Amino acid sequence: MHKKKRKEPRYYLIRAEVIWGIALFVVVLLIMIFGGNTWIGNRRDKAAKQEDIPKMIEVTFDGMESELQDVGQCYLCGNSNKSLMGYYRKFDTIGLISLNDWYVLDFPLKNYDGEGNELVGEDTNNMTSGNTGEIMYSCDGTVSRGMAEIEVTLPEDYKLNADILTQNLCQVCLDKVTASLKYWKKENEKKEAIPLCLVDFDTLEIYSLQGTYPAYFVRDYWIEMELDGNDMEVEAFYLPER
Repeated sequence: MHKKKRKEPRYYLIRAEVIWGIALFVVVLLIMIFGGNTWIGNRRDKAAKQEDIPKMIEVTFDGMESELQDVGQCYLCGNSNKSLMGYYRKFDTIGLISLNDWYVLDFPLKNYDGEGNELVGEDTNNMTSGNTGEIMYSCDGTVSRGMAEIEVTLPEDYKLNADILTQNLCQVCLDKVTASLKYWKKENEKKEAIPLCLVDFDTLEIYSLQGTYPAYFVRDYWIEMELDGNDMEVEAFYLPER
């Protein structure tokens, strides 16, 4: 019997470029598989986190209608004997209004006599404090340096008394005040409008103290505010152009 010849192994020559090409293809394929899963997972995680972020809601007081019959008795632009605005309108400065009792505080940045005439050259340090039943306050100012500060403590569960505004402001002034009261809050957050605003005694323009703008100019006055719980601090600086 003849013995079968043992088959010799065959060898194939493969070009190096082909081997590297196959290796690169495998690497790219693995990156696409595992990287794709990671990307999908990251997208899912990001979407889940976005769902956890509460939505922000803007609260406004648009549409409030004035019930004041005599416009001349408006607390802001009129001459009601229940408002101090008739007196402070003589001043070329700014002030703060407690809206729930319409108590007006002026920033002691200038000295005036009872007729509203500025007393130039008189340097004084003004400090006052009190409790209106709605707010506790303290005012401090140095005329020579053109700086003043008002600190206000609100009640624990403060809430805007809209009836005070609708019953004692004309429609024009009511619109000014309510425009300053809009604020943002998180969905389901228990947050109320701060019953305070800033007033320019000269122009009767109203400015927000809701914390949306922590600093801004009112004519020649630079305003900075800070709210900490129920305590608000508002600083005013007289900075006229030189």
